[in-house]
Amino acid sequence: MSRKMRTINILIFLSILYGANFQGSLGLMGQLPKGEFKEQGVPTGFGIDGNGVMYPNPYVGLGINIGYGQYGRSSRQIPFNYFTDLITIEEKTTNAIGVGHFFVRIKPFNKIKIQPYAEGLIGLKHLYTTTSLYNNNCVDNSDTNHDDCEIASSTNASDFVFSYGFGGGVDILLSQNFNESGNLYFFINGRYLYGSGAKYLKEGAIEFSDPANGPITTTFNWSESATDLLQVCFGLILDLKNK
Repeated sequence: MSRKMRTINILIFLSILYGANFQGSLGLMGQLPKGEFKEQGVPTGFGIDGNGVMYPNPYVGLGINIGYGQYGRSSRQIPFNYFTDLITIEEKTTNAIGVGHFFVRIKPFNKIKIQPYAEGLIGLKHLYTTTSLYNNNCVDNSDTNHDDCEIASSTNASDFVFSYGFGGGVDILLSQNFNESGNLYFFINGRYLYGSGAKYLKEGAIEFSDPANGPITTTFNWSESATDLLQVCFGLILDLKNK
């Protein structure tokens, strides 16, 4: 392709972006395991979900989705060291799923207050388990960008898998030109996200030996399965097309 043609294509692309409107959303999310994932005894996860969508024309949107949910959490008090149990610290273990997708959204009715849509998604899931140690007699300083009470942390399990699926939802207009920024909507949607096989830990899968028998040893009881999820989310959207 000649330099002139590349320049023309870039200008066309930028003109499309300039005329597009943008929506940003943030919501609460539930992640319901399905198929093999559910059969493994993985519980429902809860978290947050964010989306950014650009509409190059009124009916088709191109977007990015990022979400985080926890599907297990446990904690216990343990001695600070092997020689005394007079001082204890808290050990917290968290099982989580992060998701990230590109998606295409079709919204055929965008001039009315209730706007249904359908979408297709492709991306990744990240299943991971972390364990952290915390000081019990500590107050976190909100002015710092880290947890002042955290002593140490470790990632016990981590696996990235391919994810794809489809979904649908509805946007409901709440306010026009909200705060002089754009239209404000309430949304609710559902997405069925197929996931490739992963090796992961779930709540209760980490076992410890009896301290009375000597230094503690840890046993990981791994699970392996596909990672299908039904993801349900609701929240608020700010539409900047009228800004």
